[in-house]
Amino acid sequence: MNRAVLRPAVAADAPAVTELVVALESSLYGGSTFSQADLEDEWSDLDHLEQNARVVCDGARIVGYGAVREPGGIGRAEGYVHPDALGRGIGRMVATRLEEDAARRGAHAIRNSVLEADSAGRRLLESLGYVAVRVFREMRIELDAPPPAPDWPDGLRAVPFDPDHDARDFHAASEEAFAEHWGRTPRDFESWSKRTMASGRFDPTLWCVVRAGDEIAGGTICTAGTYGGGFVLALFTRRPWRRRGVGAALLGDAFGRFWERGERSVGLGVDAANDTGAFRLYERARMTPALGWVIYEKSLGDRLALEGAPSRRSARWPSRLPTSCGR
Repeated sequence: MNRAVLRPAVAADAPAVTELVVALESSLYGGSTFSQADLEDEWSDLDHLEQNARVVCDGARIVGYGAVREPGGIGRAEGYVHPDALGRGIGRMVATRLEEDAARRGAHAIRNSVLEADSAGRRLLESLGYVAVRVFREMRIELDAPPPAPDWPDGLRAVPFDPDHDARDFHAASEEAFAEHWGRTPRDFESWSKRTMASGRFDPTLWCVVRAGDEIAGGTICTAGTYGGGFVLALFTRRPWRRRGVGAALLGDAFGRFWERGERSVGLGVDAANDTGAFRLYERARMTPALGWVIYEKSLGDRLALEGAPSRRSARWPSRLPTSCGR
């Protein structure tokens, strides 16, 4: 462990960090769909890469990686250790440094996500005083035939997403739909549009807007070539239209759009305890868990007192833990 050095991540680290994440996921799940393009897309959502991401180097080799996303009231973190480097204290080095970074920038607590099958990572966080509070899972389906056309409830219609006309109303509708979700922090239009419509993966033909008259009842945000195929970044139904089959129709619509695009593997992320029934909806659609993350939480009160941290501000979830709601 004498040669291991922790330093800020830089853009040139992307290939090595990708290899690390792929190696760990493959060792735990028998494979990985993660790519360098996925990592770079996630990094584009960080305020400052060198402030929010860290790598651990053993000589010229990167063996550990972690990031905190918009540390503030509750910092959101994730960390990885190469399976060849386990048992050397690297995970502890990453986790404690992320705590320091979050506390220094105003967090009163931190939530750290670890792969559900990573028993070593889970034991580490528990030894550091973390408590498991939630489980998120990536659901996936392999399409082997064209999906049936969605069955839209009476009075609702699906229309193309028009960035110039729909963006602000779509943002407001999705914020309303997700407002009560666990761990959710409001996102203003400017930051939302930067993350979605300014992304290199933005394709409005893969989005869906469901209207009831002039109102938006629900919608999806989808991207191609993400985490190994098509990915549903968000699926929502506003409360007045829930329990009418809108969620199932939106999911079927997404499957159809991806099929036409040539994507045969489709994934999405979901809170396993989502009280809108989203997890059951995806299971009924023949989606199965591909991997999962356990979210651990820890108070940083002692660190705040020691660090003299600045005032708190809001935070969000890592990119690969999207939320979905609606039935």
